[in-house]
Amino acid sequence: MEQKTTTELSPNWGLLGGDIAAASISTILVSPTITIIDRALVEKASYHKPVLQGLRAHTKAALKHPASFLFSRPHGHVFALYAATYTVANTTETVTKQTHPSLSDAITFACTFLINVPLGVWKDIRFAHFFGTNPDATKPHIDASKGVTKPLPIPKRTGSAAATTTLLVRDAITIYGSFTLAQQCANVIPDSLASHPYSKTVFTQLLVPVVSQLFATPLHLLGLDLYNRQYHVPIRDRAAVVLRDLPVATMIRGVRIIPAFGFGCLANMGLREAFHGLSL
Repeated sequence: MEQKTTTELSPNWGLLGGDIAAASISTILVSPTITIIDRALVEKASYHKPVLQGLRAHTKAALKHPASFLFSRPHGHVFALYAATYTVANTTETVTKQTHPSLSDAITFACTFLINVPLGVWKDIRFAHFFGTNPDATKPHIDASKGVTKPLPIPKRTGSAAATTTLLVRDAITIYGSFTLAQQCANVIPDSLASHPYSKTVFTQLLVPVVSQLFATPLHLLGLDLYNRQYHVPIRDRAAVVLRDLPVATMIRGVRIIPAFGFGCLANMGLREAFHGLSL
């Protein structure tokens, strides 16, 4: 009996290999699009470059020099983020379905959250560093007592901490909407609207993450502004920046999340199921 129990609880390396393969392929399918969209959003928030202009320019550059684009640091950051997210979600579910089936969903969400959120913030901070600007950082001001011009001081640690916290909350909303809430919504769709479980999953996986961006995008814009202007700025001024870019940014992030957690998750689930079938 003890030998049987040990065998049952030992990891199935074939299934775990399928999890990793599905995660890697899914990431390859969506990471170029996400990289281009994220860069355009950062440039829009940082120095008002039109989003569509950025999307066209970066897409043309990626198609003209695909190797340079795929092996660039920005694309590497995006690939690492989503490959890690899909891999952890897949492998955690595979293991916990065997060891703790009643807690599998909760453990999978917690592990995915703990991986995706810090990596997502790290990626966004790096994108702000690569493609953002701080135009007010070099704006001079006059010291009245000395009559000299000095650059505006920037308390970087305070700004970075505020930006990081804001982006953490943003990613928590996105992860909850994309993984937990999407599946919960699929479970309550009546059969009269969609009789097949997979149809329900497709519908909610494409819709719910997009809706979550109505709440996540304001935090995204605020986080970028906190990073770009790392000094005291009146709340009204920060709100004006967020409201200025909110309509376009919400639309673009809604489109962006479709490959990231819509098509990406669906591809990951389909490939994972196929690889698991080959491993059994």
